[in-house]
Amino acid sequence: MEGISERSGLARLSTHTFRHLRQTDLARAEWTIDQIAQYAGHRDLATTMKYIHLSGRELAARLHRASASVQQAREELLAELAATR
Repeated sequence: MEGISERSGLARLSTHTFRHLRQTDLARAEWTIDQIAQYAGHRDLATTMKYIHLSGRELAARLHRASASVQQAREELLAELAATR
């Protein structure tokens, strides 16, 4: 792996790099932190969190999707309440 790292010019490339990439990919695929920890063999979720590297843009997009879903549920509930009065 050292030879590949040197030839590629990526000094920080290691076999561990691929564990980080895999777990980040699983988070992007919307696996839960518990599922990722189980897959990785981690007993402590804090360890799993060290492996997941989502960008601010990715986190903002998730927040937007979650907020939109919550907002829609609230609007539907309010519509039902208004219809029963």
